[in-house]
Amino acid sequence: MGSGAITIVLIFLLLFVSWQTIYAANRDLARAKAWGDLARKALPFLALLLMVLSLFVVQSYGQGQTLLVWMAVSAVAIIGASFLSASSLERSANRAFRRGDYAQAVEHYRKLVEEKPLARNRAFLGAALGASERYEESVEASTQAIKDDPKYGLAYYNRALVLQRMGKKSRVVKDLEKAQETDLPRRFRSASRRMLDELS
Repeated sequence: MGSGAITIVLIFLLLFVSWQTIYAANRDLARAKAWGDLARKALPFLALLLMVLSLFVVQSYGQGQTLLVWMAVSAVAIIGASFLSASSLERSANRAFRRGDYAQAVEHYRKLVEEKPLARNRAFLGAALGASERYEESVEASTQAIKDDPKYGLAYYNRALVLQRMGKKSRVVKDLEKAQETDLPRRFRSASRRMLDELS
């Protein structure tokens, strides 16, 4: 197998892994038939795909500084696509949550739920409410997320964390076990297994 063939195989492997990663993190959007949101989350993948496809043209016909210009344009496209893959309200809510401004995060997530009543938005609202120690409201938001999408694992996981703070061990165990049966991301799956082991 020549070096050109190896390059092509590696490129398509990279594209496959990239798509799998994006889809795995956003299965809930497909289940909710939120195709616009799923397409938005796929923008970085589409930019990468465009970059790969244009590379063949650049290699075949490009001369001089063409490769450098292609690299710069591709970098800007990927960064721009990553930026555009979330709405400004979603970015603001996530930033507020990460910096510990949970009241602001709750406000932003409530607006997100009003705009797009998706399970993920309700689950994130539940997480922000839980971090604000508004436990009953948090459980309610997470429960609604579960009703909207019973396969959305973060809703079970977030609700389990809040129920643990409320001292409801049997319900915590049930939610953690249920979370293991869903599309819970790997790091949360590991954390929920550890919690289950500690509670057993």
